[in-house]
Amino acid sequence: MSTKKQPSSEAKVSNKENLASCSCNADPFASLPSELRPRPQPKKGGLRQVSCPCCGQEYLTNRATEICIQCESAGGKG
Repeated sequence: MSTKKQPSSEAKVSNKENLASCSCNADPFASLPSELRPRPQPKKGGLRQVSCPCCGQEYLTNRATEICIQCESAGGKG
């Protein structure tokens, strides 16, 4: 009969300790106060919310101008 060696519970604990002490799993900003921690970037793809000065429509855009496309095509210049 062959006997298989079971891993000891000490080996399991030491593996968990190694993972817990690894610096790649730790929060690099844990020592900073909450107001100094970096904020997550919004996932809007660089869009900003603006209000058209002509018609008042609020929309998201990545364009430099704040005039909506409908007002711009109609000739509205603000």
